[in-house]
Amino acid sequence: MRFSENRKIAFAVLAVCVLASVFGLGGMGLTRERSKVLKVYDRGADATLATRHSVDAYLDSAAENARLMASEAGLHMDASAVIDTVAELADKVASEADTNARYDAYDALKTAVDKLYDAMYGAVSGSDFTNFKKAYDDFWENVNMIKYDDYAKLAAGYNDLIGGFPGGVVASITGQGTLNTFGG
Repeated sequence: MRFSENRKIAFAVLAVCVLASVFGLGGMGLTRERSKVLKVYDRGADATLATRHSVDAYLDSAAENARLMASEAGLHMDASAVIDTVAELADKVASEADTNARYDAYDALKTAVDKLYDAMYGAVSGSDFTNFKKAYDDFWENVNMIKYDDYAKLAAGYNDLIGGFPGGVVASITGQGTLNTFGG
């Protein structure tokens, strides 16, 4: 019997080719797509600008504003757990490398910042509140920038890509999970 006429071998070769193309080439495609999305997270959609307009930069700025609020509150209020919580969460947002852990800290920070605002608003008035209010407004401006950044759409598109078949199977085999959209 000739090799070219053996159906079992032909079927096995076809199956190997299909599996190699789906999992091998598909895995590389998902890796490239994930890399593009994470590049936008880190550098922004337009990397040619002198100032980084990216989720990473907005998170760093939001953390810095939260630190400013905590230090300003420390100057005008007695020591409080809310001040410490804001400072700790801001440090975690700024230093965390994992995007999911960073999001968890960021999400908790938004609530803590509002609690600190309420406490500061009740304790201080006039010019003592001005610097705190400026940092608070800048914090929420960064939150809005994160919400409407291009990264959120790209991350959601990537998540949709790995949500179906065969993307989900390839993603699970290659260890590529979903990307956090940071509320966008």
